[in-house]
Amino acid sequence: MEQRLTRILAVDDDLDTLALIVDILEGDEYEVHAYSNAEHALEALEHESFALVLADIKLPRMSGVELLGRVREMGLDTQVILMTAYASVTTAVQALRGQAFDYLTKPFALEEFRQRVNEAVQLQESQERPRGVRHFGDLSIDQTGRRVWMAGSEVKLTRLEFDILCYLFNRPGFTITCEELLRQVWKVQEQDERSIATVKSSIFRLRKKIGDDAQKPQYITNVWGVGYQFGESPDYL
Repeated sequence: MEQRLTRILAVDDDLDTLALIVDILEGDEYEVHAYSNAEHALEALEHESFALVLADIKLPRMSGVELLGRVREMGLDTQVILMTAYASVTTAVQALRGQAFDYLTKPFALEEFRQRVNEAVQLQESQERPRGVRHFGDLSIDQTGRRVWMAGSEVKLTRLEFDILCYLFNRPGFTITCEELLRQVWKVQEQDERSIATVKSSIFRLRKKIGDDAQKPQYITNVWGVGYQFGESPDYL
């Protein structure tokens, strides 16, 4: 399997600055996803994992500080660096209170920019638990890199689908109820018929993506009236 580059998400409505950031970071062998507004950046965060978010504070419709708040509301511990051409004590306070890693003043020196980025990425990677790639049948999961393969072909999962799969994968042979999935994956304490239906539909989509037949499952088995079970005696590598 090819080595995965560290992903960085960059957000700036100044397209020249955005292009410069992409050139610098790609030159340093990062995988960069660039957006000119916070809304598209949030959509990307729903589907992909990133070690770092670089966001300009003055963005249209949603500011970089508001984007930082949304990232934290999503429960993501991704590092965030805010960028601004109008630095002030207030800016610094906003950044730190919003749990940003740091903020940079434009125009920034190249070496300072690289140093801050590298420090943030190293911190993020040190906080992640390195598990490597683990296997069960034709299914392979890189829990640190948040990637999944079936028979050697990569499968694109949403952030939620990946979290569901990992929760089941890490508890082989145990029956996991819908209520437990809601508490542990969705972080929902109060359940109703609608939320239970959400779990079932999410499992249905996950099965479809990994090619698991519900009638003859190889991976996720229905325990009727109770919940779901992943495998029985998996040969994890």
